[in-house]
Amino acid sequence: MDIYGEIARLNPRQKEAVLHRDGPLLVLAGAGSGKTRVITMRTAYLIHTGVSAGSVLAVTFTNKAAREMKKRVATMIRGRKRGAVISTFHSLCLRILRQEIELLGYRKDFTIYDTSEQVSLMRNIMSDIRFHDRSFKAESILERISMTKNEFVRPNDAPDADPVEDASAFVYPRYREAMKAMNALDFDDLLLLALRLFREHPEVLERYSDQFRYIMVDEYQDTNRIQYEFIRLLAGKRKNLCVVGDDDQSIYGWRGADISNILDFEKDFPGAVTVRLEQNYRSFDHILRAANGVIMNNTKRMEKSLWTKRGDGPKVNIFMALDTEDEADWVAGRIAVKGDDRNVRFEDMAVIYRANTFSRPFEAALRRMKVPYKVVGGTSYFERREIMDIAAYLKIMANASDDLSLLRAVSAPKRGLGPSALGLLSDFARSHSSGLLDAFGKASGIDGLSPGAAASAEELFGLILRYRQMFTRKGGMGKTLEALIDEIHYRDFLTRLYKTPEAAYRRIENIDGFIESMSRYESSGNSASLQGFLEAMALTDMIGEKEEKEGQGVSLISFHSSKGLEFPIVFIVGAEEEILPHRKSAGNDEGIEEERRLFYVGITRAMRELFITYTGHRKKYGKEVPSVPSRFLGEIPEDVTSILDRFEKLAPEEEKAYVKGLYESFMAKYGD
Repeated sequence: MDIYGEIARLNPRQKEAVLHRDGPLLVLAGAGSGKTRVITMRTAYLIHTGVSAGSVLAVTFTNKAAREMKKRVATMIRGRKRGAVISTFHSLCLRILRQEIELLGYRKDFTIYDTSEQVSLMRNIMSDIRFHDRSFKAESILERISMTKNEFVRPNDAPDADPVEDASAFVYPRYREAMKAMNALDFDDLLLLALRLFREHPEVLERYSDQFRYIMVDEYQDTNRIQYEFIRLLAGKRKNLCVVGDDDQSIYGWRGADISNILDFEKDFPGAVTVRLEQNYRSFDHILRAANGVIMNNTKRMEKSLWTKRGDGPKVNIFMALDTEDEADWVAGRIAVKGDDRNVRFEDMAVIYRANTFSRPFEAALRRMKVPYKVVGGTSYFERREIMDIAAYLKIMANASDDLSLLRAVSAPKRGLGPSALGLLSDFARSHSSGLLDAFGKASGIDGLSPGAAASAEELFGLILRYRQMFTRKGGMGKTLEALIDEIHYRDFLTRLYKTPEAAYRRIENIDGFIESMSRYESSGNSASLQGFLEAMALTDMIGEKEEKEGQGVSLISFHSSKGLEFPIVFIVGAEEEILPHRKSAGNDEGIEEERRLFYVGITRAMRELFITYTGHRKKYGKEVPSVPSRFLGEIPEDVTSILDRFEKLAPEEEKAYVKGLYESFMAKYGD
């Protein structure tokens, strides 16, 4: 590829960002302004101009984004043996910790615990210390610990402590000790420990800072304080740091993202060059003017205004439905009509709502209309019981200290080791300062343990050691996993566990898919290992990349999940007070501004047509109550909107009688 020819085709602002070389650079990239093209082209340009590929680092938030960037850069630097290091934050920190974590007192074979494993461990801890106050849930305490970790504040250092903070401060040291004893890290620890490593071991920081001489960070508005500090230290004295983001799309404050990181970049990095990418290549002008009209009401933002050469396009359509069911029926009806157009596919349309709990009426309405759809952001593949069961066997094979995974393996399927036997095994492990797996291997010598329980424990110990060796051999990881599943009779266990053959069959299919995913992982690279597979599995799951429902059709998706996507036709539903903005944000200026950014993200997903709906009444707590249109609707300029009239503009002829009947029924029930 002719890199200079590609640069010549960029618009002036994009070109300015790509050609900037040394010193801090802030690229304010509005929605649909081609930021991925700018990042990848800048990466390729640095390498073409003599910068060593290994010294260029690009960091983003999702595996999907990292894969796309790698693919594009590889195309641009074809013929060169090495490309830049392109990674998610968590993958980068994991890579560093695998090499350096012994400096912090951990072993290199540490396990990464997912959310369910954290909850199980926290419940065990709360039970051990007789923490029986039912008002405190393990999930709530873990959420508070995560928040304080991401702010780089320990729970007992948190100001203005409330009862949950008091509880988390009390439990946290025990949680931390238990995790370290099992040589396990949670997702937050990957960032926290990498930062601690840099702070406590300057020689390590210097080594990585010397390696990565040019650093780029995508979606910078989504970084938290730990990620900010990690990148600041890594950029070192050179400060060859390019950050790309859009403060108007900062919508993850609830999970620790700190918008001040991007707002204060020019102050934190004196002499920074700021480039604004405002030309939009995605949407028609009426959509962009609606988005600009809304977001300009935020006070904490950097000035920018999206524009396009695509023309005005259709106006933004706003419609008030009678109630929840009417809203869903109207949207489904419009989608069905649109789907009859040979130039429009169902895949071109999306229904965007505040949270996944709003999908039910739209699913029902689309089914009645026989319109195919998919719910985006459902249950993660790796959160399914059967996958977690088999993963527990793999984790204890990879990390002999992972007692939690061993305890799960014991019961999947059950092995005749009840609470009494496990208690004796745990007591033996504690008294001998060893791991639980070691106690399983010495079960026949433990007083009080029945011969049957001892034999079962030692049998499991032998199986784990045997398969651990098998997984170290090169080649055949998928076949080894299948042999393990057959040996423990796990498919038979699922058949007994679920009441219907159909339910069991679906779980067995998932297991077969898990075996296939391990085989695909192994075939993707020469350095495949059990540890590497578990890492890939953990990072894919924890970063929040949920599996989409298979098949094609209309996307039903939340505002948060829609970020980064685009659809020719978008329906934003539930544009009402207490939903958007959410009731928890009422009276909170920062919360209202984030909710406004959420609405802005939804608007800017639309390419050609945008419909926004709200209801006159909505069912809450079993009762129909009046709804109030979202304040954000009043911020859209009137000259870009079209208020849809139910009978004249709403629907084709055949729908009118049905809609009129709904209206009359509603008026009879609620009057004026």
